Amino acid sequence: MRIILITYIIAINLTGFVLMGIDKRKAMRNRWRISERTLFLIALLFGCVGVWLGMYAFHHKTLHRSFRIGLPLILALQLLLILSGAFLYQRFTNSPTQTVRHELSQISEPDAGTLASLISDSCHTGSQPVSANISNADVNVIALFFRKFKYDIQSEKIEGDLATVTADITNIDMHALAQDLCTKLLKESVSVYPESSDDSAKDYYQLLGDTLNENTYNLVTTTATFHLQKERSRWTILSDNALEDELTGGFISYMNDPYILPASASLSIQLDALKALTAEQWADYLSVNDIFATCNADYSRDIDAEYIRQLAKAFDYEILRCTENGDRANAAVRITSIDMKKVLDIYKNHLLSYAATTKSLRDDDTQFSNETARLLLQSLQENTAVTSTDINISFRNNGSIWDISFNQEFTNALMGNMSGAINQFNSVTNDYESKTVIVAPVD
Repeated sequence: MRIILITYIIAINLTGFVLMGIDKRKAMRNRWRISERTLFLIALLFGCVGVWLGMYAFHHKTLHRSFRIGLPLILALQLLLILSGAFLYQRFTNSPTQTVRHELSQISEPDAGTLASLISDSCHTGSQPVSANISNADVNVIALFFRKFKYDIQSEKIEGDLATVTADITNIDMHALAQDLCTKLLKESVSVYPESSDDSAKDYYQLLGDTLNENTYNLVTTTATFHLQKERSRWTILSDNALEDELTGGFISYMNDPYILPASASLSIQLDALKALTAEQWADYLSVNDIFATCNADYSRDIDAEYIRQLAKAFDYEILRCTENGDRANAAVRITSIDMKKVLDIYKNHLLSYAATTKSLRDDDTQFSNETARLLLQSLQENTAVTSTDINISFRNNGSIWDISFNQEFTNALMGNMSGAINQFNSVTNDYESKTVIVAPVD
């Protein structure tokens, strides 16, 4: 804008100077003249200096009283107008309200530096701070964050060299956004089966961008309070964390709230991570190695693989209820998994049939081990039943997130109520005085 004004002043004054020279030449040759009205119009349009300089440079109109008195008068009035405008502009632009308005307009039409300074240092993913080094793509995400940002100055209060300005800030519902983003961050960070555990600012902003693009949020109006101090006749905003939070509609506070996600949501995310595991990942997660302690080199791996395959297929859950009490939470959960009682019941029948044959009497220890292991594998392959077990899971909030660790009760339910199935199985097989087979899970 300043360049445009300077260019205009130079152009209009140059025009006035040139027109005075042209009119002088026309007067000397008795040709058609430029009207005095046109010359005064140029002067009134802030070309007065050019016309006045042309008057003396070309010795033209110097005897005209209207030019000798009129041009200096016009110039004086214009200088007075410029000085008055500059004073009013300085006073207006240097008011607390205008200082705040200028700050807020940078958010409405932001540059990269403004955007990065607003939330990069203050947002956290759990206990992990987000780096201030952000890329152009990340800046575009933050611009998306503020795309519906609007403001309305409400009040101004000046007391000496201190002032307070309040403004209504309208933006998307930051509480809802924080919940959705924290859900994504928790899903990314659950350590059930991590392939990489390093979080970065790039990951954070990508998730923020995805969240903003995938959801539609209502607009919410909050209040921001600006505290200003006058220094050398200029007002300066006293920035603080509270103001930054208010400018983001409370987003920073919401992101740092360890209770932003309900305990039930955090538990569900953890259980969903388990539910998404493949059979191979389940084997790693449970550290499966001869889970039934058969100690049989020929069949133990196949038995493990079949058991894990059925567990991965059958696992499901239902949160029946979840209650929070301060930093503690308790959930009643129904775990669905492979029905080990059914498996061992099938196995028991196979063993009894085997024990009733003369082969069981002739087999040596190695043959006996191979046959019983083979029958266990066959029993798993024949099973199609699943079972549900209701358990309680207690956990707490560690000040950052809900810290959920699964206890032995959960593990037993996950494995198809293994302990109950084995106890029932052994109570039956112990009644037989023939070769008794005891099955025990590996811890």
